[in-house]
Amino acid sequence: MKANPRGSRFPKPLLSLALAGVAALGYLWPMEQGQGQELPRTDTLSGPIDRRPILLVPGWAGEREELAALKERFLRDGWGEGEVLALEFDNPVGSNEDHAAELEVALQRLLLETGGREADVVAHSMGGLAVWALLKDKRGTVPVRRVVFLGSPLRGTLMAYLGWGEGGEEMRPDSPFMEELRRGRPPQYWVQALTIRTPLDLNVVPGIWATLPGIGDRMVCCPTHQGLLDHEETYRVARDFLLGR
Repeated sequence: MKANPRGSRFPKPLLSLALAGVAALGYLWPMEQGQGQELPRTDTLSGPIDRRPILLVPGWAGEREELAALKERFLRDGWGEGEVLALEFDNPVGSNEDHAAELEVALQRLLLETGGREADVVAHSMGGLAVWALLKDKRGTVPVRRVVFLGSPLRGTLMAYLGWGEGGEEMRPDSPFMEELRRGRPPQYWVQALTIRTPLDLNVVPGIWATLPGIGDRMVCCPTHQGLLDHEETYRVARDFLLGR
């Protein structure tokens, strides 16, 4: 565990355990027209393989070690050790704008080391906002083909009012950062994108805010928010999407 910039520890269950009554809004919030577009299920890996290097992006207060199980699954299914890069931000609770700059450097490193021309990205939680910010700021010039958002608060989350750091503030639905994202193009304008979410997510509240109108969407049963990183069905859905299946 690492100390945060304010001298305290990162309590990983913080948002998952606090205000469970508020989190129930994620289930009770009315569904919206034009939310996510449900995609068909695919469970097997066969036929021609069209792989790209993969960048794994952590969420708020996330660490590289939390991405290990996800990385191991990609290695199991044929990606090389150097083709899957797990990122850790310098300040895990810092600004998504700073994280976006770190993402760009990591992508350049991954492509340089693999000789690839473009990469795929799997982003957990707040890491998805950094990916979106990078796509928006670079106006689609980032060498990314497909992005999977795992429980990313793409419309903010009420639980962010319990968070800290610039990242915690930016995830609030009424923050200037979220307003700026909403004024720009959605992620699927620049890349092929998919959201994956779970009905047991107590971090993205209401749960529908983990997707966007017009974007591909899958609900998996039933890991927690953090459990999305070590859940076989979630992995298979992400993997098959990255392979164009």
